[in-house]
Amino acid sequence: MNDLPETAELLFTDARGIYIPRDFATYIDQERVEGVAPEDYEILRAGPEGELYWDTWTDVLDGARLNMAPEGAAPEWATLYQDGDLWLVPEGAAWPDDDE
Repeated sequence: MNDLPETAELLFTDARGIYIPRDFATYIDQERVEGVAPEDYEILRAGPEGELYWDTWTDVLDGARLNMAPEGAAPEWATLYQDGDLWLVPEGAAWPDDDE
């Protein structure tokens, strides 16, 4: 497994377990996110008992972009990466080589 880029930011620890997707949908500022449909937030907020929960979460991990810039500044996009913990990884960040 690759180490994370130095600029990655921890969003949720794996202590939240199967509720990371629910908590993401509950606590994230949706106005700062693109690539996630409103119905996806509803599915995730309903929790892991829902039939579409994990498929929806996979779609969110694959497609979400979050603007991490301060209000009024030019967008600084980050994507999601989950390795147990959920991380924000700035777009274009350099990932360390596995061989290092």
